[in-house]
Amino acid sequence: MEYEIRLQEFAGPLDLLLHLIKKHEIDIFDIPISQITDQYLEYINQMKEYNMDYSSEFVVMAAQLLQIKSNLLLPPEEDEEGNEIDPRLELAEKIYEYKIYKEISEYLQNQGEISMQVHYKDPEYWENTNKIITEIDVESLFQAFKRVLAKSKVEKVENILHKIERETVRVEDKMRDIISLLEDKREISFSSLFDTTISRTKIIVTFLALLELIKNNFVLCAQERICGEIVIWKIR
Repeated sequence: MEYEIRLQEFAGPLDLLLHLIKKHEIDIFDIPISQITDQYLEYINQMKEYNMDYSSEFVVMAAQLLQIKSNLLLPPEEDEEGNEIDPRLELAEKIYEYKIYKEISEYLQNQGEISMQVHYKDPEYWENTNKIITEIDVESLFQAFKRVLAKSKVEKVENILHKIERETVRVEDKMRDIISLLEDKREISFSSLFDTTISRTKIIVTFLALLELIKNNFVLCAQERICGEIVIWKIR
């Protein structure tokens, strides 16, 4: 019996690692590095065998995986506070952030183009504002979100596992929080939604909540001038 081998193409080494983690239902922050490294190298060898093109990034990641695998065989290093440093955590953080970005990208694609047409004011929220607003598209909103994320304080890698395990942040809860803010104010700025001292997880969930509110016509986002502050208004 002949078997046809189909090799999936990946956007990069993190994409391949995320695929392997999902396939085997592995906790990102508890990666069995020996197993993942072996499977990663097997995939690289298959790409060579079938003459598939792949970038040098895949080879660099293979070297990093082998280095981590070697470090795990050595006595663990300790940080300034005397806590053991897990050699896997820096890689785990990168994979986790890649996973989040990929989910946001897929979310935007699945929703299609979110309509952000400028609405005439509802008397309760728009009366006497006398503001000329400019429609803002999804891409501009996403770029603003990335700037917020870039400004967020970089957390210590060893703290991330602790936070991920204990933080339960739901999109639905953040949607209610945003609506509650708009009950008290006629408008809020985009940047005011994000406290850059909180975890990246909460920042991302807040952005997804805003997208849901826009999609369902609860709020609109616009600018009073080009390159100006993005402002959020409640529609209903």
